[in-house]
Amino acid sequence: MKVWVKECCVQVSFFFFLTVCLALILDKTNTAVLALCAAGIHELGHLLCMLAFGERPACVRIAPFGFCITRTPRGSYRQEILIALAGPAANLLAALALFITAKVCKTSSLNRAILVNLSLALFNLIPIEPLDCGRAVLYRLCCRTDSARAERIVFLVGLVFLVPLTVCGVLVLIKSKYNVTLLLAGAYLTYTLLKKR
Repeated sequence: MKVWVKECCVQVSFFFFLTVCLALILDKTNTAVLALCAAGIHELGHLLCMLAFGERPACVRIAPFGFCITRTPRGSYRQEILIALAGPAANLLAALALFITAKVCKTSSLNRAILVNLSLALFNLIPIEPLDCGRAVLYRLCCRTDSARAERIVFLVGLVFLVPLTVCGVLVLIKSKYNVTLLLAGAYLTYTLLKKR
């Protein structure tokens, strides 16, 4: 499905709708809804930072494995680093706001929302190139060396972090006997990292 918002094309994948429907039907804890909200906050952080630098998105694609914002022109490496880290920062700010609200209202009903936002922020701070911190590291290295060398370094760093992430995914699966989330995330990140090579 395509929708035009001013000069920006918004594409929503059929599989995104399918994934959301399945998650909402199968998830009795409402964690899927919280994860979708946290993902929206995350992408809003990127988008607001882009707009603050005067950039406009050309296309926003929404798929089962996340959002992709295509934009032109790209700014300086410093701007790219800030835009990449704006998503995790937005989740950390949301978690902080929810934590303060929970303390003021003396409620524990927001704990899951806080945890989901913190988890998404921390996951995106793993320095694997498809993730936000990996992109920030790449742009930082591009400031100091040529882009080909920077990409090789980030690739190797990504592999170093993928091994323990995948091992943790296997351990979580063995311990829980059903939770494949971390293992699937590790497989997806491995696929995207190797695909770029």
